Amino acid sequence: MKNDFLSEQEILGVSSGLIAFLEFLFYKAKGPYSPEFERTAEIIQDLFQSEPDLQNLINLNAADTLANMVLNKRGRLKFLISDRLELEIILSWWKKFGLAEISPAEVFEAVVAKPTIRDRLSGNDPLLIMRLLDVFPDYCDTINPLKIKREDLIERSGSITRPPSERRYHQLLTGCLKNGNNIWTLIRQEEKRILPMQVKRNRFLSYLVKNLHGNRCQICKLTGEVKDGPIEVHHIQPLSLEGKDTADNMLVTCFFHHQMIHDGNIVVQINSGKVVIRYNTKETSIPLNNEESYPQIIQ
Repeated sequence: MKNDFLSEQEILGVSSGLIAFLEFLFYKAKGPYSPEFERTAEIIQDLFQSEPDLQNLINLNAADTLANMVLNKRGRLKFLISDRLELEIILSWWKKFGLAEISPAEVFEAVVAKPTIRDRLSGNDPLLIMRLLDVFPDYCDTINPLKIKREDLIERSGSITRPPSERRYHQLLTGCLKNGNNIWTLIRQEEKRILPMQVKRNRFLSYLVKNLHGNRCQICKLTGEVKDGPIEVHHIQPLSLEGKDTADNMLVTCFFHHQMIHDGNIVVQINSGKVVIRYNTKETSIPLNNEESYPQIIQ
């Protein structure tokens, strides 16, 4: 029978009861996008600081532990990691916990070191590719060397209609609405979030703004040209030009109209507190994405 090192009465001077309590705290914290995370992470920090033997135990296999979290494997220590931002936030807390500093590269190496993962990647497993692309976008050539499009990956995955990250976003939004809040509770929360330097945009925030508009293109609604394809978010003032990653700097578009914006065939600007859209010699304006203009999800 395989020995489970966490099932022993004491491991390296750490009692099984203390380990079980740590497991419970990780479970309770869920992930950085969850409202419980910050408060529970502070409790975990206090626990680690008072228990150096516990720190030493977790440091023995930290990268592999984090890799299992990314893969959503059943494990005793588990935070939810849906994308690069959640990974970066957890790694910053890892350091606050007094644990050995781990980089995203080390976590990625621990993921692809697993023989089963290498086999699944070589077989172009669509769910695994989507999960890893969301968390490790810098390694897209390794994860998805064939450059399979996201919509094709979703189609190949069978009954799955959205990537793993969006399933988590959906659960967060559904939970928020069930608690009697509206979508702006989460939008405001994410707009206040300070992004690590390595992360340029908050994908969960983009997801929320798309859902605010019922996942429908705001330009299609104006023109009557309803196009198929993925729904995206365009930053009106580009992030590369000091534009803010906030709802009022976002326009929800289909792929077709997003491409027309980038090709210069549609001009989108913010002027006098409105979004001004110029298209086919016509000019129209719509409200900025704010709570006053769009207080509820558009059905």
